[in-house]
Amino acid sequence: MEPVVVIADGSPWTEEAEQWAAAHAKLVDAEVEVRRLEEHFHAQLVVLGHQGRTASPLGLGRHVLAAVCAAGCDAVVVRGTPDARHGLHGRITALVSGGVDDEGVLARAVVFAQSHGAALRVLHAAPLSVVRADLDEDHSWVLERSTDLLAGFPHSAVLVRSQPHEAISRCVDTDLLVVGPGETRTCGAVTRAALHHAPCPVLVVHRSAQEEHRGAPSLPAPRRPVRAKV
Repeated sequence: MEPVVVIADGSPWTEEAEQWAAAHAKLVDAEVEVRRLEEHFHAQLVVLGHQGRTASPLGLGRHVLAAVCAAGCDAVVVRGTPDARHGLHGRITALVSGGVDDEGVLARAVVFAQSHGAALRVLHAAPLSVVRADLDEDHSWVLERSTDLLAGFPHSAVLVRSQPHEAISRCVDTDLLVVGPGETRTCGAVTRAALHHAPCPVLVVHRSAQEEHRGAPSLPAPRRPVRAKV
C-alpha cells in the first residue's frame, strides 16, 4: 500500500499536517512519510498545511495550489479549528455542484466517512437569482442525483441558497470538506474558496481519481420546486 505523504515546508502548519496524516494513516493502516515538495514520490494521499512560512495569518501558502494541482492523488490541505482538525465533529461534508466532479467527490467522501466512522452530509450551494424569482433554477435535482450516485449509503442532504464561499465558511460542524478540482489546471473558484475559507481540513479529489468514477447517468432535468433543508 502506498504511504500517506506529508509535504514539509518548515512552517508551524507542517506539524498540524503530520498529526492529521498520522491519525488518518492509523485508520487506513498506512505508513506516513514526510517529503519535500520538490521530491519525487508515490502516495495514496498528500497532506499539507494551508500556510507556509511566508504566508500572512489570513493567507494561503504560495506552494499549496501548486502542490494540490501537481499531486498524482487526492490531497488534504489541513486548516480550520482544532476540533475539526482532530475529528471531533464526527461529520464529513461533500460539496456537490451537479457537474462532472460529483461522482469522484461522493465516492471519496464515502470512503473517508467509512474509515473515520463519520456521518456523511451532501451540500449544494446555489445563490438566489437577482433577476427574476420565477426564472430561478430548480437545484433540487443536484441532491437527487447525488442520492442516486450514493446508492443507498446513509447521508443527509442540504441545499443552501447562498454563494458557495458563504456555505463553505459555515461548515463549522464538519471535520473534512470534500471538493472536486474544478475545471481549471489551477483549481476552480469554488475549490480555491474552500482552501481559503473552510473552517476544517479540505480534501481535493484529484482529476485522476475522478476518472475512476466515470459512467454515472446523465444529469436529470429540473422537475419540481426546490425543497431546501438548512
